[in-house]
Amino acid sequence: METIQRYDLKKFHLKKFHKTVDEFYENTIVDRNYKSELSLKYQKRFLRYRDSLFTFLGQNGVPWHNNTAENAIRHLALQRHISGNFYESGAKDYLRLLGINQSCRFQGKSFLKFLLAGIKDLDSFK
Repeated sequence: METIQRYDLKKFHLKKFHKTVDEFYENTIVDRNYKSELSLKYQKRFLRYRDSLFTFLGQNGVPWHNNTAENAIRHLALQRHISGNFYESGAKDYLRLLGINQSCRFQGKSFLKFLLAGIKDLDSFK
């Protein structure tokens, strides 16, 4: 955490932790015989997601948490809760608009102004 706070999510500064991750897997996960059902469950998850779990160490700008994805899906869960049902016919249009809205938000652009501009390319919209 200190490294991320000091240097941001730069792989140059995070690559040194690959060795620590490998040691963790060797000492704690791989070829260990756990007895409890919960430990076995997490051991299996760590093994299954080994390649993707620490992606942020090898790529610039990849967050170590899942907050962005959770925040993006939150709107979908709220819409489903409000409407009571969420049918496929309405879901496609809603998801398309939600995707555009989220993209505008992350790029600091006005969603309403983008819709009113009548253009289809968000990158060319200023």
